[in-house]
Amino acid sequence: MKQYATYIFDLDGTITDTTQIWIEIFRDCLDHGGVASANIADDEIARHTHNWDATVALGVNPHDVPEFAGYAATLARTRLVGADLFPGAYETLEVIQDQGKHLAIFSTMDRPILEGAIDHNKLDTLTPVIIAGTDVPRRKPHPDGIIKALQDLGVAEKDYAHAVYVGDKDTDIQAAKAAGVDSILFYPAIHQIIYDRETVMSHNPTHVIADWQELHDSL
Repeated sequence: MKQYATYIFDLDGTITDTTQIWIEIFRDCLDHGGVASANIADDEIARHTHNWDATVALGVNPHDVPEFAGYAATLARTRLVGADLFPGAYETLEVIQDQGKHLAIFSTMDRPILEGAIDHNKLDTLTPVIIAGTDVPRRKPHPDGIIKALQDLGVAEKDYAHAVYVGDKDTDIQAAKAAGVDSILFYPAIHQIIYDRETVMSHNPTHVIADWQELHDSL
């Protein structure tokens, strides 16, 4: 794998392992809305956790989707902040820091949720550049957050070719391309129940890793 001078990371589902948390959030939202979640398998719920409108397929009334999304956001504010890191994530970020490379985090999470997750896992000791979805005009797949991270790091546009964005879904790859940087798709086994590999791979990520050790070994 190519080495880079600048590494920018997504958080939810990339640094923090949140799949089961999102499944439980959706279960509670379904039950709250009168849809019996006990009758729906985890993998079926997981396939709909990245698209609010897709919850209609789980039995949510189309008119109730905004309320479902609002309740999910309320639960996410308290639950996502306590998510554990993927094995090897912190150690890999430390290596990047120790090597003197540029390091930033950009997540589409709202600032309060992002700050809670950052504090819980002490990620602010690794990089001062942490961008939330609410810090930029447009969220992924637009490149605004990645470009702001690059600018805050002091990376010149001519050096974008030596930068990479690491994320776990198609919008991450699209945002990286739009920003003019390479992409690393993080696709561990647990994500097979959320994202269809063929669909994500159709966006042609520069690299694909199944665990953090692969990235660690490339440094």
